[in-house]
Order: sequence, then structure tokens, then C-alpha cells
Amino acid sequence: MLPLICVGGPSAAGKSQLSAQLAAALRSQGINPLPIACDDYYRCGWSGDGPYGFDTPAAIDSELLIQQLHTVRQGGLPPLRTYDMATRTSSWRPIQGPYEMVLLEGAYGLQQVLQQDDSALLIYIDVPQLQRLMRRLKRDVRQRQRQPLRVIRQMLGPVRRGEREFITPLKAMATVVLKGNRDQLSKVMPLIPGIQPTAGDTAALKDGADRSHGSHDP
Repeated sequence: MLPLICVGGPSAAGKSQLSAQLAAALRSQGINPLPIACDDYYRCGWSGDGPYGFDTPAAIDSELLIQQLHTVRQGGLPPLRTYDMATRTSSWRPIQGPYEMVLLEGAYGLQQVLQQDDSALLIYIDVPQLQRLMRRLKRDVRQRQRQPLRVIRQMLGPVRRGEREFITPLKAMATVVLKGNRDQLSKVMPLIPGIQPTAGDTAALKDGADRSHGSHDP
């Protein structure tokens, strides 16, 4: 079964950006990853009612996500689901192989995946809330046509509740916790199966681990 690398963390922490950078770095070393986003598995019929809105693992079609992960980790090439955040509709995308590992990123969906597979490597990104709020404002207004006030209310309401209940506990399961968005690849690449770290990578990884050792907040 192919290795599974997970990138998790709260909303607007930079998960998609790190996943894209990691995929490019792996390709430069001759390793072809298959990127998958948990956000593509949001349930189309999910109403968003309740205290968590869309910020809950229940909003993700985890059964389909786990099923497709199992297939691709066996080397299969099924069409993968995609989800449009603006229209809240889904479609399918073809994939091409071969690939040597799977990169899964997301805030919700990882919870169910990691419950069933403790062999996955989990990279957790920890970024201050104010910094993430500014990022999400910029993203949601431009890309998802959301009103700024609505974004702020969402971040301070259901998003924050969902993070405390479902996302923060993932830190205790993480292989590495990245504080902020600097020098991430140098801390992550030495952890990837099949990668031979340089001396600089090893030193950076040790420094990052030392700084994040006390970051597992209760």
C-alpha cells in the first residue's frame, strides 16, 4: 500500500500551500505524489445548521473519502470527487498514474481517516488566529464571493468551535507540528519515506522539533 502523507490544521493555516510546495519538491526528487483535498468531499446536501455549521467532520462524506483513499493507495486510478465551494456542487476529475504516494490535506476528514490508519504521517500547521482570519477574509471574499462581515462571524463562531472540538486534538497525533509558515519544507522533507535528507535538512528538522516540542497546547 502506498504511503499516506496528511497535512492538517485549522482554517487558513496554509495547508493547501504547503501541500502544493511539498508535491513540487517531491517531483523534483523523482517521486510523483497524488494530491487529494478533504474539502472535495463535502456533502452536497449538508445544510450547515447546528453549532458547527460546515466546520465538522460530519459535513464530509468520509465513507467515500476513505473508499477512494484505499483504492488509490492500492495503485488504482478512479475518478476523484471535486467540490465547488462557491456553488456547493460536486463533480469528478480523472487522475493519471503512476504515483508513489498520496498527499491528503484538509481540516475535516482527517479525523476519520486517521482513526482507521495509524501508519499515516501527519503534518500539523499551527498559525495564530488573527493571521488566519486575515487570510480567510482575503480568500473567501475573492474566491468564494462571501461578504466580509459574514466571514468574520463565521470565523469567530462555528469555525472556532469546530477547531477546538475537532482540529486541535489532531496536534497530539502529529508527526511534526509546524509553528507558522517559515522553512516548512526543510522540516518536513526528511520525514518523507524514500527521501534522503541533507545535513541542512536534518539540522532544520531538529531545530523545528525542538521549537514545537512544547506547542501541544491542551
